[in-house]
Amino acid sequence: MADLQRVLPELLSDTGELLVELDLGKAPDGIRFMSGSIQGDIELKCQRCMEGMKLPLDLAFCLGLVQSQAAANELPDCYEPLVLTAEPASIAELVSDEVLLALPIVPLHRGSIECQKFVKDYQPSSNEQRDNPFDILAELKQKQ
Repeated sequence: MADLQRVLPELLSDTGELLVELDLGKAPDGIRFMSGSIQGDIELKCQRCMEGMKLPLDLAFCLGLVQSQAAANELPDCYEPLVLTAEPASIAELVSDEVLLALPIVPLHRGSIECQKFVKDYQPSSNEQRDNPFDILAELKQKQ
């Protein structure tokens, strides 16, 4: 996990491992591709209870290897484009991209069962007197 530098800020902990399998091939229609899978668990912070939560990953992807953006636009929908350049491709960067795409926008425990203790313990302060925002309107109405 420590090699996935762009993913680390999103994680609660950098411990653990991901199992990554990659296959290179050429489809019958001549498209060169890289397919693969990523499996493992990552630890995020639940935004409801602010405690750690494990997110299981079981991702599959298929990248069409192309030389230009124009060729990327012509790929069938079953491929995500990967535009190759003179620079060598980094496997860690490819894995980082796929993991980042799989992260939820707001990490939450599934259901609220894991967060029930937090929800049960939370009690809004009952002695706090809140002003009614419509009291000002009532005063204005009485002045007319």
